[in-house]
Amino acid sequence: MDSSIQLNNVSFTYPNGMEALKSINLSLPKGKKIALIGGNGAGKSTLMLLLNGILKPTSGFLNYEGTNYTYNKKGLKLLRSKIGLLFPESDNQLIAPTVYEEISFGLLNLYKDVGLVRTKTEAIISEFFLHEFANKPPYQLSSGQKKRVCLAAVLAMEPEVLVCDEPVSNLDPKYAQLIFNYLDKLNEKGKTILVSTHDVNRAYTWADYVVVMHNGEILNTGKPESVFKNKESLKKANLNQPFIVDFLNEFGSNFQDSAIIMSKWKKYYNW
Repeated sequence: MDSSIQLNNVSFTYPNGMEALKSINLSLPKGKKIALIGGNGAGKSTLMLLLNGILKPTSGFLNYEGTNYTYNKKGLKLLRSKIGLLFPESDNQLIAPTVYEEISFGLLNLYKDVGLVRTKTEAIISEFFLHEFANKPPYQLSSGQKKRVCLAAVLAMEPEVLVCDEPVSNLDPKYAQLIFNYLDKLNEKGKTILVSTHDVNRAYTWADYVVVMHNGEILNTGKPESVFKNKESLKKANLNQPFIVDFLNEFGSNFQDSAIIMSKWKKYYNW
């Protein structure tokens, strides 16, 4: 299995003494849709901040496609052009006075050619249907619109890996579907997508690969069909089995077409 990012014996302790991650070893498969699941306090958000280089491990190290992270200005600039991060709260990510400037901000740090930045900014505004908001302050937008702007700003940098911390939190189904349509299109282009979520039903239907966390540790990893059969690790992580898995455990033996039921459920409950 080709890996995009590897964590090698990584631990992280916050200044107040809270140990958020404990000697984690993890390989994230390249070009896959990955769901990171676990309850509150599992360490998911801390892990995501480490992946983007916002946090530096207390011990251990990370590498991207075989190259260890470096935390100087040049190293972080390169890293963040490869690994984009979408925060759970849009207001914590939006910093520019207008939508146009928000999307162009990262590009101006990457390219000296102002004409190129303008072309790329206008292209991403068109792709995300943001024309009518381009000159508006982001704080005037709805939650769904803000999330689209944040995602557009991250994708303008053309990252190879996209890390999304609860990307559809507080969004209605329409905007949630829109966000995941974009993520799926990116994955179809070969991008690695990592999404944290509490929703085991959606993680089961969407992901190619699942990582289960609890109390700063990795409890289980693998394909959804395997991970969600492991009741012990899910219980330890304070998670339930997906509804359809639990249903088939109870009644599947009475159905000759359980595989068909499973496929129809995945289609129905897809993001």
